[in-house]
Amino acid sequence: MSRVKSLIVATALLLVLAVSGVWADAYSGGAFGNLTTARTVGMGKGFWAVGVGVADATSFFGSFTYGMSNSFDGRVKFGFVDRFDDTEVSIGFDVKYQMLVHGGASNNPFDMALGGLFEHVDYGNASVMQIGFLATGSYPFAMSNGRALSPYVRANVRIEDKNHDLRTDRDTSDLELGLNAGVHYELSKNVGLYGEFQIDGNDGLFFGLDFNVL
Repeated sequence: MSRVKSLIVATALLLVLAVSGVWADAYSGGAFGNLTTARTVGMGKGFWAVGVGVADATSFFGSFTYGMSNSFDGRVKFGFVDRFDDTEVSIGFDVKYQMLVHGGASNNPFDMALGGLFEHVDYGNASVMQIGFLATGSYPFAMSNGRALSPYVRANVRIEDKNHDLRTDRDTSDLELGLNAGVHYELSKNVGLYGEFQIDGNDGLFFGLDFNVL
């Protein structure tokens, strides 16, 4: 096994161990999953996406991603979250900068991106705001039909600020970790399918479709 592969495996194992030891209360965890690889969409391109989370909280959501340069894109997210038999609205935003591009002149072994995230949801008597840093790695496998199958992993570290409106003595700001691992498959040139699992306090499965609209 090459040194690069050994480093990737060791890092992944450490992340899994770290995430499995993180305690999260009933409000913790992302509502949107990840549902993106490390590869950016490209300058001036736009993708609409729809998704569903079958996790500790059930969620339905949409997003729009826009490429602000070939290496940088941003995504806005809006959805509905049901965790306590009461459906609430959640909003989010994330950005990523692609540092490594697989293949080509750079000959990098995989795609890698760094970025940031923001999410907010109000559960009526409590609200949660999350701000954090993320790192995503992925690898595109070329299929015989010309499409790509891309496994990916995202790790995040974030501050979760929990504001309990009725019990202010329990207001907390905690440092949390999260891990998402999944796969993206190109159904066509303009449509992609996602499936992933998430471990971050809102543990479960997420599925999505994205559509190239620009």
